[in-house]
Amino acid sequence: MNTRFLFIFYFSGFFPSVGFCLTGNLVSSGPVSMRFVVEENILPTAKTIEIGWWIKRKKGWHTYWESPGDVGVPPSLNWNLPEGIKSTGLLFSPPQLVKMFQVFAHGHRDETLFICTFKVNRSLKAGEVLTFAAKSSWLACYKTCLPSFLDLEISIPVQTKTGTDPKWKPWFEEFRKSQPIDPPREWVSNAKAIVSKSSEDDKEFVTLQIPYSDTGKLPAFRFFTHGRFVLSNIFQIPQRVQVTGGKDSLSIPMELSYWRDPKQKNLHGLLYRSDGWPGTTSKFYKVSLPIE
Repeated sequence: MNTRFLFIFYFSGFFPSVGFCLTGNLVSSGPVSMRFVVEENILPTAKTIEIGWWIKRKKGWHTYWESPGDVGVPPSLNWNLPEGIKSTGLLFSPPQLVKMFQVFAHGHRDETLFICTFKVNRSLKAGEVLTFAAKSSWLACYKTCLPSFLDLEISIPVQTKTGTDPKWKPWFEEFRKSQPIDPPREWVSNAKAIVSKSSEDDKEFVTLQIPYSDTGKLPAFRFFTHGRFVLSNIFQIPQRVQVTGGKDSLSIPMELSYWRDPKQKNLHGLLYRSDGWPGTTSKFYKVSLPIE
């Protein structure tokens, strides 16, 4: 018998594919590299699938969050999917404050993982290979901006046993821990979004007022608006205040965007707190407040 065949047979039998997971092809364009990755095996009983979109940016460069702010375009994927599988969303990592030239915006630096979610609408068969392909597009900026497009692909065999990828599993876990969360009901009931107008230059502002009774040095706060309701190219300076009833609060004034929808009645976005929100692993609260 062919010795090469014996070698392959021996090792493929000795090391079963229980922990077998794959990464997609690594592709690069200018300052950005990316690939698809998976955290665990796909089983025949799977009803949902998650694929990570790993992106690495060279030092100084950034791409944009799903709501970029005053400038920028968010990354996107145009999928070509296996039969019976439907895309159900793209979950972004929490935003960072980035700068395009002299303009503050919402984006991401260094390495990040986004998660692509899918629904399985048919029965999967052990051994079949699922190929997920997508045309990716993004805008990367530093001292200049580079729009880019690349093809991404990952082929994942359906396995009969569970298994996780030791490299990428921690990335997925960290992503989930960092996701924005809903604030407690009491916090929401004591938070307000109040619109005002400057008497000097006719600028309009919305002040986010939140309960805050901690003493000592203030951590950093930053509100990342959904859409273009609030300007991103502003400094946000929180101030301690006392509201009706003597309750301690924090006031964060923000200038309204020129491009906002004048019919918008709620303030939507994420509120970042640098030392994390008490009792959670997240530094972001989801904010949705009626405008007063």
